[in-house]
Amino acid sequence: MSPWINRALALTSAATAAFLVGSGLKMISHARKELARTRDLGVPQPWKAWPKVALMVPCKDVDPDLEENLRMLLQQDYPHFEIVFMTLDAHDPCYPYLERMVAESKVPARIVFGGFSKQRCQKLDNMLAGVDALDDSFEIYAWADSDVRAARDWLRQLVAPLAKPEVGATTSFRWYRPERGKLLTYLLSLWTGYQFSHLHIPQLVHVWGGSMAVTSKFFDELDMRAIWETALADDCVLSNSVKKAGKKVQFVLPSMTSISSDHTLKDNLIFAVRQAVIAKHTLKDVWYPSTLGLSVLHLAVAKGLFLALKAIRSGQPVPMLALMMLSFVPGGIVQSLCFIRAIREIAA
Repeated sequence: MSPWINRALALTSAATAAFLVGSGLKMISHARKELARTRDLGVPQPWKAWPKVALMVPCKDVDPDLEENLRMLLQQDYPHFEIVFMTLDAHDPCYPYLERMVAESKVPARIVFGGFSKQRCQKLDNMLAGVDALDDSFEIYAWADSDVRAARDWLRQLVAPLAKPEVGATTSFRWYRPERGKLLTYLLSLWTGYQFSHLHIPQLVHVWGGSMAVTSKFFDELDMRAIWETALADDCVLSNSVKKAGKKVQFVLPSMTSISSDHTLKDNLIFAVRQAVIAKHTLKDVWYPSTLGLSVLHLAVAKGLFLALKAIRSGQPVPMLALMMLSFVPGGIVQSLCFIRAIREIAA
């Protein structure tokens, strides 16, 4: 490999490491400011009162902690909302849980069947059925996945920024709760940190379907129901539509959710592949640069490791070029530590 390629790999890895560390530290600062700003959240201007919300929850099978997750959604500290659970049909394993939640609910709650079509993913069958079941009294549409654990003020925090005319949609994100003694769950949690730590940068924010909201008026203006008819994914398509309309997607840090990490390695690999395929087809402006960048960084680390081992075996000091190539790894570790700190701030 020519010297200029080695230098390019070293500089790329070192610059990325610096970015990861800086972005992680910035997220800690951002988290503190956002949490302080929204601690006593009142009705945002120009609203006179909190708008009526339809909270839609697509459900499939029985997620870990399903009952507790759904109960937290039913107990949201929000004055005027109705919850709609959507699932395939009455034979889905989650249906008995949904029946029990509706029976226990102190807020209006119901179950809608999405059925199955070959035009789109089954989650979108559920989501379209949920939208079709609503009347014109709902001013806000909000969605939450059934596997998320939301704090009691999650909905209030998620809805508030929609009062700003420049905001087209709001979203938050999730972090995986590690299980004591299970290494895979800790790795999964730290992997989330890589994504989360950059969300203070507005240009990198995209809608995440597990926690998102939009005004019903803007949803209709975008003609999202028709767009979702043949869509591959709900969130990426909504994100693209919002940005094409000249509006912003706002990341709402106080609405962060958590998810159980009690999944097998096979489950995680299937999930990762599915997400990569969806991103490739719906977020091309992100997928191609990210794939190229990660490929270059992995090449840099591999070459740095080769040069370092070669120097050690020959009794020579590890060259600075190799250390620079390897710097991406400690940069990622520091960023992960920043992620842990930020999550502690949010969960406190």
